[in-house]
Amino acid sequence: MRLALLADSHIPFQLPCLPEKLLERIAGVQLILHAGDLVTGRVLDELQSVAPTLAVAGNCDPRSLRHDLPERRTERLEEWTVGLAHGHQPHALQDRYIGHGYDDPAMALFYRLMREQLPEAEIIVFGHFHRPVVKRLQGVWFVNPGAVAPSYGRSTFALMTLGQDVSVEIVDLTAS
Repeated sequence: MRLALLADSHIPFQLPCLPEKLLERIAGVQLILHAGDLVTGRVLDELQSVAPTLAVAGNCDPRSLRHDLPERRTERLEEWTVGLAHGHQPHALQDRYIGHGYDDPAMALFYRLMREQLPEAEIIVFGHFHRPVVKRLQGVWFVNPGAVAPSYGRSTFALMTLGQDVSVEIVDLTAS
């Protein structure tokens, strides 16, 4: 199964609409997962025209989207249980690791929180940090596709293939 993973599109505040280059690259996927901070429901409508789309609410989403979208969800896809969450936590917790790199010991708290919040997940797709990562810890894949909205000089998303194994490609839309 081929999936597109997106997060942090922040439309229309950081981008007027989804980049055409993104839409071209995700054509043909079987499912799209969006890990929050869509900011407008138009993003869901546009993605649904490409492939079935599952999304969760992020901390920057307006009340209307937070009302319609769950904070977290778990789906059985192929042979894998995939958890989807934006990744934001109460400030008292995330202030302990925000700004640290994914390999920093301070991030152990984040990974533990995500495993507790999505206990059945073998793959956890999240956003919030605006930086991509593919990391396996204690048998759980953690995948952040980065941000569609340009952040840290990049606009990224991920393509994931699920079968007997997990394969993830981070795609940089800002690369020529």
